Amino acid sequence: MIKLLFFGDIFGKPGRQVLYDQLPALKAEFAPDFIIINGENLADGRGLTEKTLKPLFNCGVDIVTGGNHLWDRHESWDYIRANPAIVKPLNFPAEAPGNPVCVLRKGELEISVLNLCGQIYMPPCDSPFTALERWFEANPGHEGRCVLVDLHAESTSEKRALAWFADGHVSALLGTHTHIQTADAEILPQGTAYITDVGMTGSHDSVIGVKKEIILQKFRHGLPLRYEASQLGLQVNAVYLELDPATGTALRIEPLRRRLQDLETEGE
Repeated sequence: MIKLLFFGDIFGKPGRQVLYDQLPALKAEFAPDFIIINGENLADGRGLTEKTLKPLFNCGVDIVTGGNHLWDRHESWDYIRANPAIVKPLNFPAEAPGNPVCVLRKGELEISVLNLCGQIYMPPCDSPFTALERWFEANPGHEGRCVLVDLHAESTSEKRALAWFADGHVSALLGTHTHIQTADAEILPQGTAYITDVGMTGSHDSVIGVKKEIILQKFRHGLPLRYEASQLGLQVNAVYLELDPATGTALRIEPLRRRLQDLETEGE
């Protein structure tokens, strides 16, 4: 059995600090074989840098998925290009820096991680359905392997539709991008674990990570404002998965939503 933890959008310094502080306890509790995060919001909510990502690799993160903000830090393009553990959306141009698929092996355990972006209410990209179908065709026998897909998308219907399309082909299809954990985690009929959105790791006393006072002003007068990450209401949002390496199917999906106060007082 393969056990893994997948953390939804890690937002800014508060999200990075929460993950860094709480990962040792979560590793002790779940004993994951692989740890995967969505890291497109690591650097103050937009993009990632070597400085923001390296400490997370050092504390146990194995693979980082991206999304539409992955390349927001121009100075990080070479770092993204050189690091095979950073996975870019498969349906973005081949010239965009990053690795479209990460295959990671630990002993006899192996997992392939893909990243896709949605098209609805998102920046232009190719169809995630077509991109995934082409990957299936290029990888015969993928149904018997452990494959995880991070679908970074805005539309609930697009995520749900792609889950039905991928059911039986991948071990898990996990939604990211909207930063709010949904209450629909399940294993689909052909064995694919699914959740519409894993949620955000960071400050939830906010508007999807940004200080709520800033966003309220933005909605009221429509003028450009500099966004700042909130420091309040810290939470870990993640899912714990158990996969069958012999069949590539999911055995368990468990959403995790833990407030920092609950983590600090745990066991007292």
